[in-house]
Amino acid sequence: MKRHFFIWILLLTTVAAEVKAQNANLNPKAKTLTYEEIYDNPYDINKLFILLQPIYGEFSALNTTAGLGFEMQYYLKNILDFRGSARIPYAKGTDLVRKSAGENSTVDNEVKGYASYEISATYHIVDKEVDTETKFILYSKRYKGNKWAATVPLHTIIPTKVRRIYGVRGGGFFHKTGVYYNDVMNHQNVWITNREGTPIDADASIYGNLGVNGFFIGGSYAMIKNVAVQPDKIYGTLVSDLIFTTYLDLMYAPSINLSDIYDDGIIYYSDAIQKRGFGFRAGMDGKFNRKFGWGYGVEIGSRPGLKKGGFYILAKMSFPIIATQLRYQVESFGK
Repeated sequence: MKRHFFIWILLLTTVAAEVKAQNANLNPKAKTLTYEEIYDNPYDINKLFILLQPIYGEFSALNTTAGLGFEMQYYLKNILDFRGSARIPYAKGTDLVRKSAGENSTVDNEVKGYASYEISATYHIVDKEVDTETKFILYSKRYKGNKWAATVPLHTIIPTKVRRIYGVRGGGFFHKTGVYYNDVMNHQNVWITNREGTPIDADASIYGNLGVNGFFIGGSYAMIKNVAVQPDKIYGTLVSDLIFTTYLDLMYAPSINLSDIYDDGIIYYSDAIQKRGFGFRAGMDGKFNRKFGWGYGVEIGSRPGLKKGGFYILAKMSFPIIATQLRYQVESFGK
């Protein structure tokens, strides 16, 4: 019994010593780090960003789509920034209401494809640079292959600068989508009728189109870091060049067009379906200050359009993002 006890003590002591040795190897002289600042200027960013979006996904109360998009963003000095965007589905099969209408509709309406377009401008009410601290993950060229994946990475915190922008934004939008009327009418407890007041057949599978034109106004907060440092010895260059934006908008649509339904030569008017002019949304997006990079975005809200039919969630990925400072002039000096 005593021999077994001493064997367990010996094993535990050996394991503890091994763990201590591994921690020492993973963290050599990690208490201090010297570095050289390469640049730290959050105002020296690219002015024009062209974002190609190979994938977006949107789930809404009216439709679910997946497709591709395009965005363009331009920063005018420290005063304004402009945005424009467009999104369309890959094909009929990734526009679910349109696909369903082609397979199940019993009325004569042709359901058109989903599309969303937007243009906006943001005025920088506050655009200032402040001191902060940035966390960097330390990467060594000595970590090769599986060694990097199996290593607990070290990190350091370095004093840097950050640019904070508080803005007011506004713009216009156009949104169109196919609509499955049966769901909408059931949610609103209404039913469409012809001029004589006769309701459409209760067994009909009814599809049509919704088009919404409107504008929005809101606020935004943006955080920009644009810093690079070179640590001493074994570690690679550390870069933090994120441009991160959050926003909250109030939306209003003075023009909401819901198509009437045509069935066997008879028009059934959509007036009974209730519309809603106001909506809201909140979102965030991020990209990097590089000539060739990637980005992301998420948005949630309730669009103007139909009552009990505005909720949506949108996610998008941008790759590649092509950026430029639009500086083509080279200064020259006489000898």
